[in-house]
Amino acid sequence: MGKMVVLKPVVWNDKGYTWPAGILASSGYSQQHGYGHEEWNGRSDWVWRGWKLFHTEAKRKMNEYAEEGRLGIIMTTVRNGEFFAVGVGCAVVANKPEDNAEIARSLQLAAYAEALWQVPEIQERKASRAAFDRHWQAHIDIRWRCPQSHFAWFREPIRIVPDTLIPSIAPAAPRQSLIKLHSSYQAIRPDQALAIVSRALASDHPIIGWLSTDDFDPLRDKSVQNAPPPRDGRRSAATPTNLVTRYMQEYEIVVSPRHHILQRDFKTHLKGVGARMIREDVASVDLRFRHPDHGSVLVEIKPTEPATIRYAIRTAMGQLLDYHQRAKGMPKRLIVIDNEPSEEDRAMALTNGFAIAWRDADGFAWHWPGKLQRSAE
Repeated sequence: MGKMVVLKPVVWNDKGYTWPAGILASSGYSQQHGYGHEEWNGRSDWVWRGWKLFHTEAKRKMNEYAEEGRLGIIMTTVRNGEFFAVGVGCAVVANKPEDNAEIARSLQLAAYAEALWQVPEIQERKASRAAFDRHWQAHIDIRWRCPQSHFAWFREPIRIVPDTLIPSIAPAAPRQSLIKLHSSYQAIRPDQALAIVSRALASDHPIIGWLSTDDFDPLRDKSVQNAPPPRDGRRSAATPTNLVTRYMQEYEIVVSPRHHILQRDFKTHLKGVGARMIREDVASVDLRFRHPDHGSVLVEIKPTEPATIRYAIRTAMGQLLDYHQRAKGMPKRLIVIDNEPSEEDRAMALTNGFAIAWRDADGFAWHWPGKLQRSAE
């Protein structure tokens, strides 16, 4: 699975998305209850354990991509017949029920009820304050979180002209609309996403880096997948500078859910190849184990995408040298990444005495200096 970025409709709010504004959609949750949870997305204090919290409705496919932080969401809204982007989050993860229980306590969401009851549109839709309190206690879940570095709420909404963003394949019939239903979404290409967000973000912003890689899945909607390039907006490309910045911010400064997944999967793999004495997170080392042929091994786990493999290997080499200097004996040094490295990147590790492993169809492929070991061996 690669990555996916979507346009996701939210309600219009003229209070900076810090509190419900009473401007409701014609149908759906906000019309039924007088507010939408996305009306707090602009708040700087919606932070939990270092993650930025925000909300939209979700669909099954969005949740699938969010399992490993491979989802990007551009929040859009409609006002007076025109389309606008109001915010964006990338490397998005879905909050679990147990997360939401802790989030509600941390943000003291229950205490919002008093002020919410003063919103006329809410009072109009609930029989009593007690009825609203029961509703609020049952509906204080927040759908998403992402690294703070990968979230931006725009100072001013960014106007989107549908046929400029996604030009129609048939010029005589220009595109008139984008997705409007709050219960749905529209997957778009990364260059189309960049045409929106690059109008508000600097070229080295982590969101630009996240959108500038080449590992996005193709779209089912061929009218969008095959559309000509957008006719406005800077379509930034990934450069060594912003890729290094992105790698450091997404995977080194921010704890990525993909790091946990890669470490978990490789630990499971080790148990199947006869490794012993497997230990996690001791003295900053991701994994330590004894290999039946190579003895003691120190492991540095590095989640990657095709564009960031080289920077991940370089970073891992420096960290393993540091750990090796303080370790007893002469342990081997192993870098574990998601993607198969090029011959050049592989040689950078091997010629300097580092083993390297990466995911493959059978689990993991290993390459020790001087020897190739497949995961099935």
